[in-house]
This record gives sequence, C-alpha cells and structure tokens, in this order.
Amino acid sequence: MKKNLKPKFSINIQLDQKKYSILKKKKDFIFEVTNSSFLVKYEKPDLKKRINYILSLICDFSTELSIRFCDSEEMLSSNSYYRGKKYPTDVLSFPATENLPIQSNTQYLGDILICLPICYNQALKAKQTFAAELEKMIIHGILHLKGFDHERNKNAWIVMTQLEKNIQAVLLKEMGKPSWCKATIQSK
Repeated sequence: MKKNLKPKFSINIQLDQKKYSILKKKKDFIFEVTNSSFLVKYEKPDLKKRINYILSLICDFSTELSIRFCDSEEMLSSNSYYRGKKYPTDVLSFPATENLPIQSNTQYLGDILICLPICYNQALKAKQTFAAELEKMIIHGILHLKGFDHERNKNAWIVMTQLEKNIQAVLLKEMGKPSWCKATIQSK
C-alpha cells in the first residue's frame, strides 16, 4: 500500500511594514484619507496553514501562489491599469499564463493583490474581524485564479458566492476563527 504523500504548497506572502491610511468613502468611488491609520501584524505560519487548507478543499494539492497586501494607491493604480476602473478595489487576481517556467513539482496558480484599507473598511461595515475579511478576500482571489468569474453572469455570481460561503464555513468549523492578523489603529 502506498503511503499518502503530503500536499506540496508554496505560498509567497508580501506585507509591507508600514502604516496604512484609513479611507472613508464619501460617495460612489470617491474616497478621502482620514486622520487615522493602522499597522498590520500577522502570523505567517498560521496564514499559510489556513491557505493550504483552502487549497485542499478545492482539491488543489500542488500549487504555488503569491499574495501581496497593498495600500489603496497601489490598488487604484492596478485596478485602473488592468481593468480600466478608476477606483481602488478590495482584491485583484492575476492567473498565471501557460508559458511560465516551472521551477519545482508545483504548478504556479498566479498572484493575488489585496488592498488592506479597503478590506479594513469592509470589515468594519460587516462587523467582522479584519482577519476574517482578509481571509474572505484570499478565498475570493483563489477562486478567481481557479477560473471562477462572478462577473460573467448572475448564475456564475451565485455559484461563486455560494462556494466562497461553503469554504468559509468548513474553514471555520475545522480550523476555528481566523486570528492570524491584527490591525492596530493609530491617530496621526
């Protein structure tokens, strides 16, 4: 009988050690910077363990991906350049192209860019923890990398949204509430 092999995952996570300005939404797609900012601290091993579990739930056992946390200025620039949208969004996904050289036995899935100030505001609005909101964005980004697209039509949106909720529910049941990240508010 063959011994079960452990899944091989490689996750690159980038978080700049800087203060992120808190944005306040004035009206549709218009934001202002407030007098407060936040500093983010996270536990990389805990985050990687949770991402590995998310990937295993969608039967992806040999994936490499990159997650970068950014500020609203970088996200505005990226969203404008890649999607033609003139506002910062919460998450962008960049699937890997077919012709990337593979350095190991893993498949490169792609890159996820997550805007911390937008996610912070969304967490406050939804009355959930910052870590829970970021984890929701990670799940959303991974599903986009796997080919799901909620913007295609209403049915695609329903399927992707339900899959996200199912993954979040199983993750909560099996691993508990996310506590890998904390945001500390600081006044300027």
